[in-house]
Amino acid sequence: MIYFKVLWLNAAIILLLPIVFLQALWVRRITAVLPEPSGDRVLSSTGGKTVPKINILVIGDSAAAGVGAATQEGALAGLIYSSLSQRGPTRVLLHAKTGYKSEDVLNLLQQLPKQHFSTTLISIGVNDVTKFVSLRRWQRNISAIESLLSQKFGCQNILFTALPPIHAFPALPQPLRGLLGFRAFLLNKAMAARIASSPSSEMLYVRALKLGGTAKDVKQSGLMAEDGFHPSSKGYDIWARSALTRFRSS
Repeated sequence: MIYFKVLWLNAAIILLLPIVFLQALWVRRITAVLPEPSGDRVLSSTGGKTVPKINILVIGDSAAAGVGAATQEGALAGLIYSSLSQRGPTRVLLHAKTGYKSEDVLNLLQQLPKQHFSTTLISIGVNDVTKFVSLRRWQRNISAIESLLSQKFGCQNILFTALPPIHAFPALPQPLRGLLGFRAFLLNKAMAARIASSPSSEMLYVRALKLGGTAKDVKQSGLMAEDGFHPSSKGYDIWARSALTRFRSS
């Protein structure tokens, strides 16, 4: 069924290609390019002398990196560290970069030295949507990421953040917004199906960020940054708190 929907979407994209191509160029031209926030990417309450039991990896794209927040303190990794460090010795390691696709995250994990993470929080997919990564490649990358985290890094609590509601991103005009939003919907379905049988992996749905499902709702919520693509500090706070409810001790 999902591949039938992919065929339908591809047909719609081909039909609307001249329009969406011009819209994509226009969006790139007028949209503010926000920097990754300043601040430490290795946060440790032990001063780096030891690796505590609570050792968190945050990895992924520009949202994982905190684009839309002024500093890492108000971004995803910093907010998670701030909460967990109040409970005991904590280390949060951030590996993220603007533009990263699922394949980039897979390559990064292959390059990282072997170590143990109690929890990994992953943010990928938006760039796979906008760069039209195929559904089959997306699924293969998700499986490989899950396997690496489980086997190489001994992580038994892997949270794949569901793709955000691209269909309601204020920065995108129609029909571009609808087409990309439907691609995000399909990638979410494929990711959920791929990790469904894994006891250590699950999808993290940040339901508060879905709002009413319209661009107007999202724009007025204050949950998105000025570029209309990334979370604001308020949005990151909701995301971090949602993730913390799913963290398990190892």
